[in-house]
Amino acid sequence: MRTVASQDDESLREARARLEQAGDDPAEALALAADFLLLAERMAGKAEKLARIGDRTQARMVDLNRRLRQQEERYRGIFENSTEGIFLADAQGALMAVNPALVGLLRPGEAADDPATAAPALAGDVQSLFHDPADYQTFARKLAAKGQVRRMEARLATPRGPVWCLVGAALVEPDGHVVGMTQDISARKALEEELLRLAASDPLTGLANRRGFFEGAARMVGMARRCGTPLSMIMLDIDHFKAVNDAYGHDAGDAVLQAVAGRLRESLRVSDLAGRVGGEEFAVLCPGTDLAGGVELAERLRLALEDMVVTADCRVVKVTASFGVAQCQGDRDVAPSACLTRADRALYAAKRGGRNRVCLESDPSLGPEPPEASRHA
Repeated sequence: MRTVASQDDESLREARARLEQAGDDPAEALALAADFLLLAERMAGKAEKLARIGDRTQARMVDLNRRLRQQEERYRGIFENSTEGIFLADAQGALMAVNPALVGLLRPGEAADDPATAAPALAGDVQSLFHDPADYQTFARKLAAKGQVRRMEARLATPRGPVWCLVGAALVEPDGHVVGMTQDISARKALEEELLRLAASDPLTGLANRRGFFEGAARMVGMARRCGTPLSMIMLDIDHFKAVNDAYGHDAGDAVLQAVAGRLRESLRVSDLAGRVGGEEFAVLCPGTDLAGGVELAERLRLALEDMVVTADCRVVKVTASFGVAQCQGDRDVAPSACLTRADRALYAAKRGGRNRVCLESDPSLGPEPPEASRHA
């Protein structure tokens, strides 16, 4: 199919051939001039049309460039003024750009309003943003598998310590660049941790409650079984606690419980676990401590409580406690409750033997499980 341009070229060649044939014939020359005028008019019209098309194309290009500039300014505004951290990295993970919010989050002393001066503050690669290499490996694996990462919780590295963030990212084709966004959730995580702590803590004494003690004890028993290390359990019960409540009131009873908890905190190692597991019952789990070591610790605690004086409403309350000690057996104590039961039986033997004393699970005076009413008398 011939184009319009090829048709015009052919018309020009025909007109040239006719001019050569016309020679000096005026009539032929006149007819040829008329044909030239028609051809010129047609070509001028086509040129005008092409010019109009060119003008429209140029106008469209100008409009497109204007829109691109507006879009660029819009995204730059989002990048620079977003309260969430944003980063751009190349296909190899090297950071190409970071916004001021991300610098403010991870390098608060180096924050800058100008991204051009903010970028060097976080020079490096995407991996350097993460505090835990395992978190980065998870991030990279999800990004490679799905081309995006959505709402991943991870700790990012800062000079003041790790900060919990939500991290999202996506691959941008065809260059394989990575666009990522971070949101600071450290306040939320701190609240979650505080709620977990409160759920596992006794509000009166500040020690672990029964739930918190057994959760911690289960971890410690599992660790002792894996490592083959000894683990001792101490149970203690405040002597005549009901009489304290009846004689001095429940406020005095609360003061006694708080004082006992304070002495436990003062006397125990950081690695030991103490909890209030009943009304006036406390339990202590001692990792790396055999039965003899548990008995020694229980005796020190007994003496510390015996020397303690609690003042409540200008009245002095003397406190003693009875102790039972057992050693967790790795081959049979799958759960801490089994060891606690043996320590509880030893505690009852101490109560039955006159109170304010320490008994261990191998004590021949241990009898059957005591009635509930007589255990706490």
